[in-house]
Amino acid sequence: MQLTCPCCHARNSIEAFTQDEACRELFRQCGQLPDGFWRTLTSYLGLFRSDTRALAWDRALKLTTSLLELKADPASMVTAMQLTVEALRFKAGKPLKDHNYLKRVLETVTTAMPSSGLETRDSGTGNSSCESRIPNPGSRSKTNQAITALAEWAGNDWLRQAIGEGLSALVAQNLKKAPAADAITLNADIWFQVLKSKCDIEEIDAPRIRRGFEKLFPKVEEWPAPKMLLEHMPPRPERAKIRHEPNPEEAAAGIEMLRNYRESA
Repeated sequence: MQLTCPCCHARNSIEAFTQDEACRELFRQCGQLPDGFWRTLTSYLGLFRSDTRALAWDRALKLTTSLLELKADPASMVTAMQLTVEALRFKAGKPLKDHNYLKRVLETVTTAMPSSGLETRDSGTGNSSCESRIPNPGSRSKTNQAITALAEWAGNDWLRQAIGEGLSALVAQNLKKAPAADAITLNADIWFQVLKSKCDIEEIDAPRIRRGFEKLFPKVEEWPAPKMLLEHMPPRPERAKIRHEPNPEEAAAGIEMLRNYRESA
């Protein structure tokens, strides 16, 4: 079985990845998580990666294990991770070192979702560079409602998921003229209708959509139209051209066929 990189399309066998014991254990843990949970988890783990080094498997495993030990309600944890990612992904600063920032966000999410069953824990001392970027608790409820609605709207459809993740990031930015929480899925339907005729191959188009949103985020101050995303999406990679070199016999047969056609005309 092979895995294909969604960015460079390089291929490698899954056996090569799982030679590392920490990698195998991480895959085992992720395999037991709901689909929406581990998708958000992979984005969250990216906050711990530096610009010059990849996140080591043992480090990723340690972070995942300690996160699951928080024993938070899955819906609350997914929301907290989404808000953390969207608050910090495009901010300048050092990579995260621990879950203290997430814990503070989780406390606020729990307040907005009192029935989540979250086990409260001491958040400790958070990163001083991050504390000022924690979303305002007063606006969290509406933001949480919109993000939750988008997650439910996306379901298991890859295109809806790609759109939902991008729109969730826009929601977290509190842009001007943003749709109300109870109308966000209607807006998402418009984005889906615009994109579905132009994006129909997950392996190719999902990375393009994500990259388009990443380029769009820092440039908008009010809620964008779908066409703005299309303008920022990179083009599809060119397909490899198949060259056919006819052998001498095929060339001679073609010339003979053409000569016979001309003589019979």
